[in-house]
Amino acid sequence: MIVTRVTKLGKARYLIKLDSGMSFPLYQAEMNKFDTKEGSDLSDGALNEIMTRILPSRCIKRAMNLLQKKSYAEGELRTKLLDGGYPDEVIDKAVEYVRSFGYIDDVRYAADYIRYHSSQGRGRNRIMLELRSKGISDESFDKAWSEMEEVGLIADTGAQIEKLLEKKHYSPDMDRSDKEKIAAFILRRGFSSEDIFRCMRNYSESNAV
Repeated sequence: MIVTRVTKLGKARYLIKLDSGMSFPLYQAEMNKFDTKEGSDLSDGALNEIMTRILPSRCIKRAMNLLQKKSYAEGELRTKLLDGGYPDEVIDKAVEYVRSFGYIDDVRYAADYIRYHSSQGRGRNRIMLELRSKGISDESFDKAWSEMEEVGLIADTGAQIEKLLEKKHYSPDMDRSDKEKIAAFILRRGFSSEDIFRCMRNYSESNAV
């Protein structure tokens, strides 16, 4: 394998790229040990040592350090490790390791996210899209949502929409255009149009401001 490029990542840390397209991070001392300057030929033995002995343990340590500071969805953690220059096969090992000890759990992550953000006036659709952007699968989301519903930790949809109607000073006597603006605002919060218009119809004049 020929080293085609060496890029500095930080203090004494470099990204090594091979002609095969593979890349990985090494420290200066390791670069000296394996002679990974640009144009050098990296032996199969050296590559095997890097990929099986050096990088996996380091990637696991990096994953653990990240998880000590905050919770991550699996997709987020993979992205952080990828940003650190680790190759996919090494990341797979690190993710499997932390998952095996329960340090990452997408259903648990989604449940915590749902519990908090539903209490902040966000609807199911918006929460689902936000979690999807973090790499949470729809299957994990649905499972987490069902679990939160079963234990009563998701705010009532009707009550949430009613609070938003009050916030926007909704009145049944408003012009249609004003009602549509309020409906669009609530829709952006992640509630379904069916629920929004049902709540509008049921909203009594005594609640209007």
